[in-house]
Amino acid sequence: MKKLLTLVLLFITISTFAQDKIIKKNGYVINCKVTEIATDEVKYFYSDNPKLIFGIDKAKLEKVEFSTGEVIAIKSDTFMDEEYYSNQKKHALKIAFLSPLFGHTELSYEQYIKPGRSWEMALGIIGLGIDTYGINAKGVYTKFAYKMMRKPDYYSQRMHYSHILKGAYIAPELALRFVSYDDPYNDYYGTYDEDARSEDYGFALTMKFGKQWVIDDGFIIDLYFGVGYGIGGEQQNGPIPFGFIAGPSEMPLAFTSGLRIGWAL
Repeated sequence: MKKLLTLVLLFITISTFAQDKIIKKNGYVINCKVTEIATDEVKYFYSDNPKLIFGIDKAKLEKVEFSTGEVIAIKSDTFMDEEYYSNQKKHALKIAFLSPLFGHTELSYEQYIKPGRSWEMALGIIGLGIDTYGINAKGVYTKFAYKMMRKPDYYSQRMHYSHILKGAYIAPELALRFVSYDDPYNDYYGTYDEDARSEDYGFALTMKFGKQWVIDDGFIIDLYFGVGYGIGGEQQNGPIPFGFIAGPSEMPLAFTSGLRIGWAL
């Protein structure tokens, strides 16, 4: 009986003095007893002075290691906490709203990667729309962009995106295009050929700046413009405008802009 009592007292003593560890982001370790992990702070005391309770901001911490071996990672950046977005739609299908008025139709698909990040791919069919330029253009273009949503310069605890696909963003975008079109004045000697057509291959690497709105976890409005490098041909009315505008090799400057509407999936 005495041995059992001794073992119980020894266990209680060890449990009393066993230390938890609070590990800060700078690597500093606080050996203590943790009493509470609250929303904004972690509370603890030192074994030699259990009546004095301290608190430390969770934004300064990396993790808490308990004497039992349990480890709790501290998520101080609530923008990256995926639990806030677990019930939101994370895909989107969009159309360039005005593109049919300018001789092409563009569809795009956006896929969530992680909070604040998504990729987007677009496909444009040249000739599927009103022949505004009167050149009977036919062709295709494609775009690929990596979108990075902006965070505020300053934020408090528990702030997060109102929707996983909503917000101001920047996005590097690569675009490739092939188009053929009527070009009756393309003959080397300057003669007129009514049936003559020209072909053009173009590309653009732009940095897009935009903002996307998501209404009621469904309807999407995406407005953007971009500038960068690119090469593209010219037709009788000026630069080829489908998907992007790019200058000749002597001036490889490219521009893009658009208004897309769609639906979150």
